[in-house]
Amino acid sequence: MTALAPICRTASTLSPVQIHILQNSEELLQFASDLSHRELFVYVPGQRKGTLVLAAHRTPLLQKGRQNELAEPGTVFSHYEEPLNYQVFQDGKAMHGEKEIEYGRTAPIVAYPFVDNGGITIAVIAFVGVVEDNRELLTETAFLSLQVPMDFHSMYRPLSIQDGVVLVNCNGIVIYADDMADSILHMCGQHGIITGTNIYNTRLDVTGGKQVLAAANGLADDITVGDAVVSRRVIPILQRGKVRRVISILTERTELHRKEAELMVKTSVIKEIHHRVKNNLQTIASLLRMQMRRTTSDEAQEVLKESLNRILSIALVHETLSYDDDENINLSDVAQKLLNLLAHSLVSKECRVETKFSGQKLMLSSDVVTSLALILNELITNAIIHGFKGRSEGVISIDIRCEGETCVITVCDDGVGMDQTEKERNRKHLGMAIVQTLIEKDLHGSIAFSKANPQGTAAAIRFPLSKRGD
Repeated sequence: MTALAPICRTASTLSPVQIHILQNSEELLQFASDLSHRELFVYVPGQRKGTLVLAAHRTPLLQKGRQNELAEPGTVFSHYEEPLNYQVFQDGKAMHGEKEIEYGRTAPIVAYPFVDNGGITIAVIAFVGVVEDNRELLTETAFLSLQVPMDFHSMYRPLSIQDGVVLVNCNGIVIYADDMADSILHMCGQHGIITGTNIYNTRLDVTGGKQVLAAANGLADDITVGDAVVSRRVIPILQRGKVRRVISILTERTELHRKEAELMVKTSVIKEIHHRVKNNLQTIASLLRMQMRRTTSDEAQEVLKESLNRILSIALVHETLSYDDDENINLSDVAQKLLNLLAHSLVSKECRVETKFSGQKLMLSSDVVTSLALILNELITNAIIHGFKGRSEGVISIDIRCEGETCVITVCDDGVGMDQTEKERNRKHLGMAIVQTLIEKDLHGSIAFSKANPQGTAAAIRFPLSKRGD
């Protein structure tokens, strides 16, 4: 969809201020076209005298795919080609007429002058298409809706086939209600013909017109009437600070509301389950700590400590899930917390280890993050225990980045280096076996070790983002 402002700047005589005024209504054009059930065209004065430039074109919801192929934004028309629109621009008055849309075929056109703050016509808004007689009022309302305060713009979302439209005048009389609105209002308990009724004569104003007429401000909310739930967007059309007309857009969403409520309950239950799993894992971790204090074997203590850290890595994922509504987790958050946790718990009093982390936000499924938490646990543990053995200080870093559809995670330390730890790796350590299995089976990726610069070890994990576990 071509933007309005560039066309106006390059092909029209409008000033920057006038272009800005017109641009403020650009996001409302689709709503106006949907509301009127007509194609909408915006014409601005061309740089050559006696010409108009088509600055924007919108097609209503129910006519998508049947756009006028001749109506390309940026096209320049002479006043002979667009006589009615040119006349509206010259006189500054709305006009009705006929427009040839194809050779030998015409359609009704209603054109309005769009003015700036000084009352000068800067554009012509033309609505083209055949509509039923009772819908003619919608065209005028659609044009009026284009000149509203910016505060109301968020309510001007394009309409859908589920939306019912009600128009209420300044006296509270319903002057238009479409079939969908009729159905919704009758479902909410209103009887008889809706058009012509006075909203002040009803106990429950489903349209929201009473509140908007009183406050001269927009309204967006959900109301419950009996078993029905209705969403409302109620927009005041203001002229000189007073409400001239109210547009009420009603959407029946009872079933959707019920499903959302069920989903909220399920989400709460899932979060509670993750919270309990985290607590259970922490209980197991506490039991392992008790066992570590009771054993005198250094080898047993090392095995228990490794198991303890693996459990805490998984617990960290469940803790994150217990707070988030989404089943996807930011890998960078988990990795950074895990790095700090392990550095605090594994580093001896004689060694000071500095941690560094860099990584972009990367949302992954919980099962993938669980696998990565276990992998990072093993790599960080090896770096601290084996890489910094006999050292008084060291640096360990994690970097997470995406290269296209591939995620690359690098764990780097400035420890003793690969040569000194080669013997340890050749022992087929359980931790490295876990790392290899998780990367190949769960992530469908690979890991490569190399010498860090100037010293130490770097482990680079690469896996495709398109494959996130089976």
